[in-house]
Amino acid sequence: MLEELHVKNIGGITTASLRLRGNFIAITGESGSGKSSLVRALELLAGKRAQANYLRVGEDNGEVEGAFQADHIPSLPEELQPQEGMWVVRRVVTSEGRSKSYIQGHVVPLNILSRSMVHFIHIQSQFSQLDLLDENSQLDLLDSYGGLELKQKKMDMATVFHKAVEMERRIQELTQRRKSVEERYNGADELTNLLKSLNPSLSSEYEWEDELRMIRDEISRRQELERILIAIEGGIASGGLEGEVESISGRLKAILNSEEIDRTVQNLLISLQQLTHQIQEVLENTPTIEELQHKEEELETKLGKLRKCKRIAKASSIEELVEYYNTAQKEISWLSESLVELERLKDELSKLKKDVSQHALDLRASRIKIARELEEAVNSHLKDLGMETTVLTIKVEELKKVRSSGAESISFMIEANGNVPSPISKIASGGELSRILLALQMALPEETLPKLLIVDEVEAGLGGKAALLSGLKLKELSTKCQIILITHEATIASLADQHFRVTKEGEESYVKELNEEERVQEIARMLSGTSEIKEAVVHAERLLRLRDE
Repeated sequence: MLEELHVKNIGGITTASLRLRGNFIAITGESGSGKSSLVRALELLAGKRAQANYLRVGEDNGEVEGAFQADHIPSLPEELQPQEGMWVVRRVVTSEGRSKSYIQGHVVPLNILSRSMVHFIHIQSQFSQLDLLDENSQLDLLDSYGGLELKQKKMDMATVFHKAVEMERRIQELTQRRKSVEERYNGADELTNLLKSLNPSLSSEYEWEDELRMIRDEISRRQELERILIAIEGGIASGGLEGEVESISGRLKAILNSEEIDRTVQNLLISLQQLTHQIQEVLENTPTIEELQHKEEELETKLGKLRKCKRIAKASSIEELVEYYNTAQKEISWLSESLVELERLKDELSKLKKDVSQHALDLRASRIKIARELEEAVNSHLKDLGMETTVLTIKVEELKKVRSSGAESISFMIEANGNVPSPISKIASGGELSRILLALQMALPEETLPKLLIVDEVEAGLGGKAALLSGLKLKELSTKCQIILITHEATIASLADQHFRVTKEGEESYVKELNEEERVQEIARMLSGTSEIKEAVVHAERLLRLRDE
């Protein structure tokens, strides 16, 4: 519980020190007096992010310090643990909106403070009852009633659910990678066979291309020599150059009959024969056209296979082709191994899905049982709150899809005056919601409640008997947790163990603990707007006597 609260330069408060006694504390004051400044201070203490407008105007920094009675706090290191049952928390905020958090005098990150305060302080505003309209909040309220046993079942459910989700993710990633590998190395088997037949080196492509150019040049050279030889010797269609020379020789002899010319022609024929012989020798000492063309085809086939390999591998060089080949061998081996792993993961996922279904069924059965128990407890408190004809029912509806939180939705339904149950959002007024929320808080186990509950004007929409009954329930709730009540309702304030009044003078707010006589005057003011009316004073005295009965 909170024993001391010290506030400096927050809102309209320059300085205030509250020493709290008892478990039910009322804070009252006229509208605009500065009660909200205390709420802001408590929000800072609870770990809410600081804002520059929280500071008193004109000040550079502000400060809130709370001293709590506490035992060991889970998840905190030893130096931040309570000493001799006392735990001190402090926030310092600046005009730039920055802040520093302290626990037991040690500077700590804000998230450490806020996590530590989750079970210490809860601030419930006049709009908190609207949380009842949210199905997620309704589910949380129901689960809170289930205590540690249901909490463990929820944790088990979430654990196995997330394991199944993680398993599905792994299967999806593995399947996707296998698909990618299969697409990337789809032609790897054909490529392997081609490379084995080629057995290329890193320079093979260039060597084969050079050799092919040389072969083609050689074919062209031989073809040209053969054409020259035919031109000299003649063929089927013509007698060739030798025949032409012999024909010219005969014609010259007939015309000139010159021995000298005959000798010249004979020498020419002998030279042609020698030339023919030389060309034939060259042709005999080189591969035939057929041999050269066969070699050309071989090289073209090898280059064609090599280029096909590069297309399969999407490689621009032999180096990239070799890299692809080496990687392909590893990836193809991995495909075989991963198939076994994929089947194992699928079997494990199948088992996990069965576990998820079983946990979901078990959790639903527990929630149905707890819903009936919570209905009974809440409806009992609703009668005490003057809502005898209002009945809360909790609808547990199965969902088609399992979630980490289970496979059902929770809906709080209200049956009023014997009518058909309807969702709480469609039938309950603000005042009714306030009382239903209070009844739910009364029904919840003590360990689920915060150590300190700040109740900020939740009596909105209530009055008369409803306000009094709500005050009595708050008084009863204060036996489970400490309550600080900021209120305008005199009947509720009169039930408090301790009463503080906030007043404003000029731009400054003051907080004062009231003695019994001052409480009479304040409650009379709350009843009638002034403490000068005798009847209001008498009524205030009567209300304060009821507190002790």
